[in-house]
Parts: sequence; C-alpha cells; structure tokens
Amino acid sequence: MPSQPLIPGLLNLNFTLNTGMAWGMLENLTLPLAGLRLVVAVGLIVALLLRHFRCWTALALSLLAAGAFSNAVDGLTRGAVVDYLSSPLLDQLHRLLNGQPFPVFNGADMLVIAGVALLLLSLPKTTPSPNELRETIR
Repeated sequence: MPSQPLIPGLLNLNFTLNTGMAWGMLENLTLPLAGLRLVVAVGLIVALLLRHFRCWTALALSLLAAGAFSNAVDGLTRGAVVDYLSSPLLDQLHRLLNGQPFPVFNGADMLVIAGVALLLLSLPKTTPSPNELRETIR
C-alpha cells in the first residue's frame, strides 16, 4: 500500500507489519518480544497500584505501560506489531546521519517515547543527600 500524507512532509500513513523491533532488530521474535512487553506493562501497572509516585512520574509510567501493552497485544493477536506512521522529515535526517531510513512506527511507540521523555524531565534536578538516599531505599 502506498504511503498517504497526513501532514505533508511531516507525517504519513504507511501500513507495515513488524515482527521485531525498530530498525529491524530482533526480527521474527514476535512472541518473545510480545511476552516481554506484556511483563513490562503488567509490572508498571502493579508498581503504579502499589506505590505512590509523584504526578508526572505516574503519568510517565502510565504512558510507558500503555505503549508496552498495546504493542504486546498486537504481537500476541496478530503475530506482528502494526506500524502505520512514517515521517519524511525524520527519514531525511536519519538518512543524512547514517544512510538508513527512519523506521515506520505507531501510536504505542509515541506513548513510549513520550513516557521516557516525561520520566527524564520528572527526575529530581539535584543529587539527593546520603540521608535522602537511605530513606528512599527503606
């Protein structure tokens, strides 16, 4: 199926079935990857239910869990993750840097990226004192 522009030059619809991860890594390992994604999603959900996190950290972990769960369900039910978004802009930049196209991705991947970015932004800006570290570990 040919690529269909959503936002010309920035975002296209581009249906692809992915049996591995981005950039063709771990190709044809759909079920083990789906299992790992499911374990990560369930682990994050359990952590969110059992522990108290600051608002932004909880949101970041929720985004990560949703993205992992979505890709796990795709892998378990379809035998591949459905990727459907491509970016001509990212593709051009990526080709300039290493000669390879930027991979096709999906909404779950965007949730994971947003969750990681938010998690990094929500990290404390100062180094905790040894006493604070001891309290955190307890």
